[in-house]
Parts: sequence; C-alpha cells; structure tokens
Amino acid sequence: MNLNDLNQSTRTKVMVYGPPKSGKTALVGKLAADGYTLHFFDLESGIKTLLNPAILAPEFRKNINVITIPDHSMYPIAIDTLRDVFRGGAKKICQAHGKINCPICAKEGKPVTEIDLSKLGDKDIVVIDSLSQLSKSAMNRATLKERMKPDGESYKPTYGDYAQQGNLLENILSLIQVIDLNVIVISHELESESLEGREKIVPVAGTRNQSLTVAKYFDAVIYCTVLNKQHRAFGSSTYSPTIVTGSRLPIDIDNGKEGSTTLLPLFKRA
Repeated sequence: MNLNDLNQSTRTKVMVYGPPKSGKTALVGKLAADGYTLHFFDLESGIKTLLNPAILAPEFRKNINVITIPDHSMYPIAIDTLRDVFRGGAKKICQAHGKINCPICAKEGKPVTEIDLSKLGDKDIVVIDSLSQLSKSAMNRATLKERMKPDGESYKPTYGDYAQQGNLLENILSLIQVIDLNVIVISHELESESLEGREKIVPVAGTRNQSLTVAKYFDAVIYCTVLNKQHRAFGSSTYSPTIVTGSRLPIDIDNGKEGSTTLLPLFKRA
C-alpha cells in the first residue's frame, strides 16, 4: 500500500499542558460549546473551572459527562480505573469512589456512570485531567504495600518502583496512541534535561526521562501560559526551542489575544 491509499483516521489525540492556572481546563472545556460531548475523567477537581459561566455558558454543561476519580496517596484508584477503561468494554464507575463495579455502591444502590469507549463517535472526546495526578497514582500504586507497613511513612521509592510506575503509564499511553478515538490529556509542566544537555519544559508524565518522550503519543502538543495578563496557547513546533510543542497536523492554533484560542480545528477536520 502506498501513502495515497492510507486510510487515515480524523480522530485526534491532544496533549494540553502548562503551569497551574494557565487556562488548560478552560481551553478544553470550551469544546462543549462547539457541539462535542466531553467524557471528563476528573482526577483533581479541575472540572470546577467549567462551572464559571464566563468560561462555559450553563446551557453547555449537559455536554460534559463528568467521571469523578477521587485519587489520593492511600487510594490510588485512578491508574486502575483508567487502565481498565482503555482496555475496552462497557464499564460502570461509581461516583463515590471512582471504582469500576464497586461492590459497596452496587449494594447501596448509589449512582454510577456508564462508559464504553467502543460506542463513542466523532463528536465524543475523552478527557483526562490530569496526567500529573495519574503519574502520582501510578507511583502510589507501585509503593502502596510498602507505605502501608507500620514504618511506611518514611519509605523512599526504589528503582523498581519507578520502573513499575513507568510500565503502568506506558500501558495507558500506548493504548491512547492506537485507539480510534478523540482524546485530550491535560498535564502540568516540568523542567527536564534533554539529550542535548539543556533544560526543556515538557508535560509531566512520570519520571523526567519518561516526560521527555511523552509527546510521541499525541498528534498535537499544546502549551498554555499567561503572557501580558492574558491566557495564551501555542501549538507550533517552532514556538520555542525550550518548550515542547508541535503537531503532526497542518493546523496552527497559536493566537494573538485572549479568548481567540480554540482547539476546534484539531477535531473539526475533513
């Protein structure tokens, strides 16, 4: 098969990252006003941003399917739930614990959210907020047994723990890369030394070395920041030599003023 015969999917995988309060969740959430349904895995209460009517008008909230995952150090449920969701099949996730087929909530008849990735279409986008918290969840899962011991509070992760964290994240990221689905992953930023020996700002994805290579799993990597008291977003590969951005798509979302940024061109393609 030559390149002309390649049947390319128009579904898109996007990484959106940057420092705290730089407009990441707001940028993603605005897609709900463009007719997309966001299946929003909320790992760190970032969804509260979209309750601000100045960011998203209340009539578009119905387009956001919130799946709350109350992940923390002693309950690293996010890594387990998301790995299971991306493996495919119909899942029932309880709202109270973020757990699939939770026996407690089933017994008490508490609310669950149902999702089956194979049923989602071109107007659906799966959102993970955030990869930073998912990275913590993976490490907390890797070290949980040791930390649960009587002297566990002083436990320091070993090389094996970091390797297990990396394997858990690799499992999800590789599934995101190949699945025929629109996906947006939100993360924070990290300064990491590149192979060339200079500091680069990259999305948080586990260890520094793993964070350096996480961009390869996505079609577009968007950096959010605040410049001149305005929220800005950049996706061009030439934006900065020290900040990882870029796209496999012939689309440039760099903007000149606050409010003009949209991720819509990344998803609304022929």
